[in-house]
This record gives sequence, structure tokens and C-alpha cells, in this order.
Amino acid sequence: MNKYAKSIIKEFKSCLGRFIAITAIIAVGVGFMVGVTQATPDIKDSMNSYFASAHVHDIIVKSVYGLSSEDVAEINGLQTANEEPLVQTAMPYICTDAPAKIESTDGEINVAARIYGVNFNLLQGNDGVNKLNVESGRLPEQAGECVVQRPTRIFESVKIGDKITVTGSGTLDSVAGSVYLINQFTVVGVVSSGEFYYRDAREVTTVGTGALGAVIYVDEGAYDLLQNPVYAANSSKYTDVAVILKGSNKYTVFTDDYANYIKSKTDAFSSLGALRCEALNALLPSSYPAAQWYALDIASSNASYVGFSMNADKVADIAGIFPAFFIAVAALVALTSMTRMIEEQRSQIGTLKALGYSNARIINKYLIYCCVASLTGCVLGCLTGFSLLPTIIWEAYKVLYYLPAFKLSFSPIYALVVIAIALVLTVAVTLYAARPVFTERPSQLMMPKAPKAGKRVLLERCDFLWKRLKFKHKATIRNIFRYKKNMFMTILSVMGCTALIFIGFALNNSISVTIDRQFNDIAKYDVTVKFTAVTQDGQLNDFLEGNEYRLTYSEDASIVLKGEKNGTEAVTLYAISDSKDVASYLKICNEDGKIIPFTKNQVAIAANIAEYYGVEAGDTITVKKTNGESRQVKITHVAQNYFGGSIYISQRYYGELFGEVQSNTALIKCPDIKDTHALAEQLYLDGGVTSVTFTKNTREIYSGLDKIMGYIVALLIVCAGALAAIVLYNLTNINIDERRKEIATLRVLGYTRAEVAGYIYRESAVITVVGALLGLVLGALLNIFVTAKISNAVIMFANATGVASYFIAFGLTIVFAATVYAFMTIKLNKVNMADSLKSNE
Repeated sequence: MNKYAKSIIKEFKSCLGRFIAITAIIAVGVGFMVGVTQATPDIKDSMNSYFASAHVHDIIVKSVYGLSSEDVAEINGLQTANEEPLVQTAMPYICTDAPAKIESTDGEINVAARIYGVNFNLLQGNDGVNKLNVESGRLPEQAGECVVQRPTRIFESVKIGDKITVTGSGTLDSVAGSVYLINQFTVVGVVSSGEFYYRDAREVTTVGTGALGAVIYVDEGAYDLLQNPVYAANSSKYTDVAVILKGSNKYTVFTDDYANYIKSKTDAFSSLGALRCEALNALLPSSYPAAQWYALDIASSNASYVGFSMNADKVADIAGIFPAFFIAVAALVALTSMTRMIEEQRSQIGTLKALGYSNARIINKYLIYCCVASLTGCVLGCLTGFSLLPTIIWEAYKVLYYLPAFKLSFSPIYALVVIAIALVLTVAVTLYAARPVFTERPSQLMMPKAPKAGKRVLLERCDFLWKRLKFKHKATIRNIFRYKKNMFMTILSVMGCTALIFIGFALNNSISVTIDRQFNDIAKYDVTVKFTAVTQDGQLNDFLEGNEYRLTYSEDASIVLKGEKNGTEAVTLYAISDSKDVASYLKICNEDGKIIPFTKNQVAIAANIAEYYGVEAGDTITVKKTNGESRQVKITHVAQNYFGGSIYISQRYYGELFGEVQSNTALIKCPDIKDTHALAEQLYLDGGVTSVTFTKNTREIYSGLDKIMGYIVALLIVCAGALAAIVLYNLTNINIDERRKEIATLRVLGYTRAEVAGYIYRESAVITVVGALLGLVLGALLNIFVTAKISNAVIMFANATGVASYFIAFGLTIVFAATVYAFMTIKLNKVNMADSLKSNE
């Protein structure tokens, strides 16, 4: 091995601290970039594998008057426009909601139950849909046995051996009379399925409390729909058909491509239903609603899917924003380190040039050093990014969801791209750092570099103030501007790290503020009750008389938008007669806070939808009702709204568009209500009540996003903190190395260790504070961009940073800096005075 090669190896030993700093900073940057970028694909791939193994449905076909075996056959035979099969698998079953009583050794519980009547052999076979995984016990073997879904925060904990009795009318009873042949079951197992895995999901029902308390699976023989003439006329044996579409496995669940694919196929089932219902509608008495099929895609109608999709996409949104900051800071640190390293070895470079070594040969030494550090950091970062960070995020999701085994993946192409980017940056900063040195002659390089000349600073011109400063403070001010490069490097690095920490806390605050604004300032009611009529002696009338309320009209609808983006969004449509009258319950106002009048042809659209699609007042949208009626309307206002979707039309204008309507919705204030279950049960006893929704329950669903984002934000803050600590360590280390002679001189002159530390760190402290303050400004500006980036049509985050975010971000930066400075005092105290004074610096 020649001497030049030995000198390269020796460099790694003598500059180990610098090597570790570069490696660490690149490892943190690469690790965070890979981790947050890879987390969402891994999460979606894991759920995709789970959905495939559990045969989770794409579409549920429902019919008010049931479905016959012939209907199921027609569904199975559906074809695309190219005459290719549309359906992979279709499995019929019976589903009703009914009040039930759970009897166990712990006592009795009354719940709203969803009771599935299934053929267990078909369900668990190769062609089964929404297969059940037995968590404990077994599947039913006799008619009076059942299994239940595992408990969530909403579903009750039911044990094997408990008795479940259907105690009241089910959702089909009003049409079919009693549909149960058996109404008492013994629990023989606890199961899970791909339909229910959200721990906070509130599956809505029109019986009992309004939220399902249990999901039960029984043999389909426990039902008999044909005993009713309406069902018998159509030979209806089932209420639902779960469908897996042909070709849906080509798409990954929780992606737009998958959602768009299954949504595009729903019309085929609705059209088939219209044909199949013609004969039945001719037989129905005039007082019966028309027979109709509904095709519900999982991406829009399943509470677990919708909640998980919303949360998974937030990680992807963050992945596209923050990694660039980490990489930029890493490049800055590498530039600073290599600049210092090359300046330290000026005389050695001059000697090598005098001996005939080419610039390329000399620069190889530094390129090898920095590239090895970069590669080492990339490897460590990739190992962390592809494994640890996605796993941490997955574990955070388990707070809200029952999740399957996590499927980690490794993308060699992505890893190579990241490594290539890191190496290109490393080579670029090394060449940039070396460029000034190689323009000098060998004789100049071998001579000691002249110390930086002292210069008068602007403050010195203010004699009144300058004369009153102590010598140490004057020295600090002069030295700050004397080492301008270090000053700018420190400010930029600290500024970036503080901005990241600030954004983390600001995001967390924005989520909380957004939830408060939606459910305190806009939706001021506590209960929403939808009804067909309010009878004087009914439960609803009694409840309304005891509370404050306002009546209005609302219905489910969808809107078709064409702006910067095109799409269709599900909304709640309100027909408003007097916005001021309803304002104390539902505040419908412009973005400036002014109440929107609904006296003429006013149409107000929710701000979150308007922002996402880029539509505004004056644009035209299409309003489509569930019965298929659609009208084009012009937007006149954009109304404040953060969660969900809504559109408000003046009642008179709604009458012109679709016909006159009467109030069907009560917005009620009852903040002191304790037992929501009991209240819902009471209200559902009123035959006119069709749904009961509690605002606090809706709020809890969106609060789940707060929990998930809290973990992601915490991860961001930890990584930003690590970045800040490494940056400050590296810059402080360089600062001490550059000023060894100065430090030794101060010690010889009698300065104590504490005074020397104060002399050096006073400058660092001032620069750090300046960087932190600028970081708060940068963070506030970037937070505007970030909140807009992670918002979508369903959720729009308020840009609410919060005063605490400023203090916490600034305080953490100072704590990180103080910790690093305290640690580096060890090195400062070990500076050898004799060796330092003999050096050429």
C-alpha cells in the first residue's frame, strides 16, 4: 500500500468525529425521507394483502324488497361494455338491524344489533365474500348458535356462552312483518372480518341507540322472508349481495385508482335493478315505496374503510413535504464539514501539488472520505427507513384499528435513487468546498492562511451604545461578523430545524383547532334527529319541548364539480329558509364570518370542497339527489366548513328546482345529556324518527385523525430534534477546531475555563437564538403551505399555529443547543495550549 493510500486511511482515524457527524446527518435525512415515503405504500400493501385473503367486498347491492336467486344469478352474469364478465364473485345473505339483549354472567346489556343470516359453508369457501376469521371459539354448527364481531370502543365485549335475544322489530319488519324464525342465540365464537376493523367506527342504524352495539352472524335458516306476500311476489330470499369485481385485484385498496374503479361500476348494478324491479313495482300497492336497488361501494360507504383511507393518506401528504428539508440540511452540514477539512489541510495539499500530484488525484482523498461517510449514512438510513419508521407508524395506527400482520417491503430502485441523490450532493459539496483551494499556487497553500482581519461593525459607529458595552460583549459582536461563513451556516441550519419543529407542533394544534371550529363554532347543536313527521303525542315532540331546537330540511345528495379538478362528492343538502334563525345552531357564514342570507337563489358550498376542487362563487355545479334527479346551480357563496361535505340552498330556490319540501330535520341543543344510548332508544320508539346522530360521536371519529397525526407529528419532532442536535454538534466542533490558537491564547492570558467557554459559546448562543427566531418566521410561512397540502375535499385544516407552538419550538431548539454546548465543553477544556500555539493557524 503506497503512502498516499495510507494517508487516506489515516484521515478516517484522525477525523472520526467529522466522519460520524456527516454519517449521522445523512442517516437521519435519508431515514426520514425513506421512512415517511415508504410508510404509506407498506400500509396499503399490507391492507391489500389482508383484503385479498379475507375476500373483502368491493360493492354491496341492496334492495328494499329483497333479492331472489334469479337476481343473484343476473348479478353474477353482468358484463362490461366489451362483453367481459364484470363480477368475480357474488355472495347473497340476509341482513337486518334490530334491538337485542345480551345476557351474560356480568348482567344484561341492551344493544342495537346487526344480524347477518349467512350460509357458513359458502361464506368460508373459495367463493365466499367477507370471510370470517375465528379469533376464539368456533363457527355455528346448529340453528340456535351465533358468532359475534370482536369488541371495539363501540361494539360490546361479548363472551362465548352469552345468550343474545332479538327483543324488538327489525329494520325489515315494517315491510315484511316478523322475519325471524329463531330469535335467541348462544354465542359460540368471536370473529373478525375485513368489514369491521375500526375501533372507533360508529356504524349507523335506525334502531336502538343509532349506533351498532354488536354484529352477529347466524345461519340463514334463522330467517324467512318468503312468509310476507311482498317478498314472496319476487321470490326474495336475501336482502344483500356482496360483490367482488372482476379486475379489482389489479388495484391496491385505499388508492384513488381502486376507489374510482369500483365507483365506476355501481351504475351497472343500479341499472340492472331498475329492470328487475319493473314487474314488482307493478304489483305493489300505491302506498308502498317503489322497489329499487342500491349499489354501495366500499370506498364511500364502509366506516372502517373511509376512516383508514383518510388517515393513511395523511402520511403520504407529509411524505411529499418534509424530506426535502432534511436532505437540504444534510447537504449544508456536509458542505461545512468538508470546507473545514480542506482548509485544515492546506499545507498538505500544497505539498502534494508541489510533488506533482494532480488536482484530481488530490481531490479523490476528500471524495472518498465524504462518499464513504455518505454511503454509510445511506445504508443506516435505508435500514431505518424501510423497517423502523413504517413499523412505528403502523403501530400508531393500531390505536385506532385492528390491523393484520405488517408487510414490510424493500424497494431496491428507490434505495438506489436515494443513494444516488445523496452521493451526487456529497460529491457536489466536496467539489465546491475544494474549488477555491485548487486555484491557489503550492507556495501559497504551504504558507499559513492569514487570519481573518478584524473589521469595524455597524454598531461601533454608535458611540453612545458601544462605549457602554463590556469588552467580552464587544468581542462577541466582532467575532460573530468575523466568521461570517460559520454565522450563516449556523443560522440556516438552526432556522431549518426550528422551522421543522414548529411545523410539527403547529400541525398538531391545527388539527385540534379545526375540530373545535367545526363542532363548536359551526355545528353548535348536540343532536340531529331526522323524521318523517312530528306527532303531538310522540317521543320526539316530548323531547323537543324540553330543549332548544330549530327545524330545517336536509337530505343526502351528491354534487358534480368541474374546476381545477373534476369529481363527484357526497354531501348533505340543506334547504335553508332563514339563515339568521338557524345561525345559533348551524352557522352558515362566508369566510369573513358574515352570515350568508338565503332570501333569493342563494347556493353556498362547503369551503373544504370549494378549496379542493378550485371552484368559487359564480361557478356552476350539478346537484344530484339519491332518486336520480339532478339540476345545475350557480354557486353564490363559499361557506366555512372543515369536515365532511355540505351544500346549502335557499328553501324557495330548492322548491323551484326539486319541488316544495317540509322540515324533516331537528337541530337540538342538549349539552348536559349523559346517556346518549338511552336517549337514542327513547327517540327511536317514535315511529316518525328515522335517524339520531350525536355531534360528540361524529367529533370522536375525526378526533381519531388527531391521534394518528399526533404520532406522526411526534416522529417529525424527534427527527427534527436529532437533526438540530447533530447540526449544532458539527458546527460547534468546527468552531472549536478553527479557534484552537485563540482559545489557547485566552487560557495563557489567565482566562478560566468558564470564561473561555463563555467567550466561545456566547457567539454561538446569539447566532442560535437568531436562527431559532428566523426559524419561527420560516415555519409560520411554511405551515400555510403544509396545511393546504394535506387538506382535501373531506378535511380542510385551519392554519392555526397557536402561541404555544412558537414558545415550544423555540424552547426545544435552545434546549438542544444548550445540551450540545454542554457536551462540547469537554472538548473545549481538553484543548492543548502548547500544541495549539505552535500550530500554523
